[in-house]
Amino acid sequence: MDALIKTYYVPELDTLDVWFGDVGTVVESVEVGDGIISKLGKNGEVIGVEIVGLSKTRREDLAGLASDVRNTLLEAIKKQNVATAGLS
Repeated sequence: MDALIKTYYVPELDTLDVWFGDVGTVVESVEVGDGIISKLGKNGEVIGVEIVGLSKTRREDLAGLASDVRNTLLEAIKKQNVATAGLS
């Protein structure tokens, strides 16, 4: 995960999008947990993650993500400084 990471949090929707790659290259979206959507590129690589209901998300909700993606996502969430149910 050496690429520039972009994050977008929409408080009104309590939705966080984290992009590790080019948004325009998404070919598939897969729900990997309750409200956790992995955005995949043409080779199956994770290029983004969307969390619907961020404030209610717990660490165990992220279990469906690869560990490097999960760790990068947790760091991005910390930088957003959004109160969550159990990600701290």
